Amino acid sequence: MITPALLIIPMVHFVGRKMENPRVKSVLQTVVIASAGLLLAAAIPLGRDGLTGPVTVAIAITCFVLLLATKLDTLWMILGAAVVSLTLSSVGLVALI
Repeated sequence: MITPALLIIPMVHFVGRKMENPRVKSVLQTVVIASAGLLLAAAIPLGRDGLTGPVTVAIAITCFVLLLATKLDTLWMILGAAVVSLTLSSVGLVALI
């Protein structure tokens, strides 16, 4: 998964001044698109496995909206989601998986 990302940095350093060349630009764009495709291919199965019930879906949607609407750090979203999940599971509203 991280191979294209690790390749892009040395490629950019190697090409340096040739970045304005259309062929070089298209090769770099292809590597970036391939990286995005690999990331999406890894994220979809993780999402299917992780979103198992209405609570997890609600937490995911809330975090996504917060990510788009605010400049809140993702660490706080992760901690908030953990607190909500643990609270609901301790109350008995959601079974621990």
